[in-house]
Amino acid sequence: MQPIFYASAYARTSKDDTDSSSIENQIDLIRSYVKLIPEINIVSEREDNGYSGIDFDRPDFREMMKDIEAGKINCVIVKDLSRLGRNYIEVGEYMEEIFPRYNVRLIACNDNYDSLNPRSDADEILIPFRNLINEQYARDASGKIRAILSDKRRKGQFVGAFAPYGYKRCEDDGHRLVIDEHPAGIVRYMFRRKIEGMSQQKIADSLNEIVEPSPAEYKKRDTNYKAKFQTKPRALWSAVAVGRILSNPVYTGVLVQGRQTTPNYKVKRRIDCAEDDWDVIYDAHEPIISKRDFSIVNDLLRQDTRTAPGKEVVYPLSGIVFCADCGNNMVRTKSGIKHYYICASSRVKNKTCTSHCIQEEKLSNAVMDIITRQIELTLDIQKNLNYVKSLPSQQRGIEKLTAQLADREEEIKTNKRYKRSLYEDCKNGFISKEDYILFGNDYTERIKELQQAAARLRGEIEMLLGDDSDSSADKWLSHFIQHRYTKSLTRQMTTNLIEQIEVFTGKRISVSLRYQDKIDLSQEILDNLLFQSAVKGGVAVNAQS
Repeated sequence: MQPIFYASAYARTSKDDTDSSSIENQIDLIRSYVKLIPEINIVSEREDNGYSGIDFDRPDFREMMKDIEAGKINCVIVKDLSRLGRNYIEVGEYMEEIFPRYNVRLIACNDNYDSLNPRSDADEILIPFRNLINEQYARDASGKIRAILSDKRRKGQFVGAFAPYGYKRCEDDGHRLVIDEHPAGIVRYMFRRKIEGMSQQKIADSLNEIVEPSPAEYKKRDTNYKAKFQTKPRALWSAVAVGRILSNPVYTGVLVQGRQTTPNYKVKRRIDCAEDDWDVIYDAHEPIISKRDFSIVNDLLRQDTRTAPGKEVVYPLSGIVFCADCGNNMVRTKSGIKHYYICASSRVKNKTCTSHCIQEEKLSNAVMDIITRQIELTLDIQKNLNYVKSLPSQQRGIEKLTAQLADREEEIKTNKRYKRSLYEDCKNGFISKEDYILFGNDYTERIKELQQAAARLRGEIEMLLGDDSDSSADKWLSHFIQHRYTKSLTRQMTTNLIEQIEVFTGKRISVSLRYQDKIDLSQEILDNLLFQSAVKGGVAVNAQS
């Protein structure tokens, strides 16, 4: 009587396999093959869909090996040896050591291989050679896929496995990201709440309270994705997940890809790439968050801020007050019934600085006074800007500014071209190495000056046109003006308008405001335009200063 074999039909496909190698076709082939062998009973069908043959760490393959170790099966059937794997050494190890150790029969239908049958001399040569061919196929395919993906990344096409939370793949072009409105609204909520002073953990808690699906839950909707290390039925929001979103530039329209890679087609362990090797494409897709808000939030993430006890947000000045002498943070402390900010360096064992103690209430009042005066100034700028916008385009000088910008950009291109030609001149012996370095430095400095001049001209044009860019006067003025009716200092006000506050000995303070360069530039441009307009029109105009 022939022995009975309890078999597992194993099928595998990789991402680049054709329909002819589909899981269904492989299983059908194995079932038809087994009908001709009465002593084999198929007791399980294992399927790894979308897994490389180089890596043996596949879910269903692991389950099949557990069945083998438990003695539940003693036969493995595959369509061909490439379905078992494409790693020459590991396939050989399973065929020659692991399966024989457990008395497991291996059948590869299309390769006419059955480990129960004695091997001929030809088999001893042909089978290892066939495994080598399978591995070579994997090597070639890996190289082609790497080249294709690298080209797509350079072109700004999205090649990730999952769209970032807040986005989805475009239905007409799977390599382009478009906004997914509901999760995008959650992203905006997170940025808004962070600017208002809420911590990452508090933001995560608020989302969990309303049972808002986390990014991992969103991935499960259309795929079989399972989060690593997930122990609960529903993946919850965490401070780490919120922080990851708040620090991701993808929400400003920037596509950053190629941060990690694998050493080769056999090793799946991911390693970090040098930042210079990343593929960074600006304005690759529609932004969810403005560059300004992203910059503010990431400044906040770098600050050491703590939530006020019993409150959801941090103190208005937390993380933005610094000692003017040593540069360290000023920390909030209590003495009696009042609160003070003192230099952190004065609190350590080996004091490296004095306390620079300043009462919180007095500091807040002084900062509020500075902001109030600045809001009054921006209101004057807005009034004069509205007057300038009412002037004819020619009188505003937009055509002249545009022509000047075009000239500067052309000069930049010319100087870059001259700088590139220096290398060939040095290589051909037309100039010495010393002259190559000297002229190169001259061109670098000239290009830098031209780029600064071009940036200034763009700023003037944007301000006078009043477009929708973050640098438009209409935009940055509104960040000040929206707080004109606020009576006391708030966290949202300080994060929106202040970069940092320095406290000097003697309680003197210096407040660095956001957009100070734009304020100064606007004053200068408006003063010039209003003066020219008054002279040409024969009317007196009071330019506010």
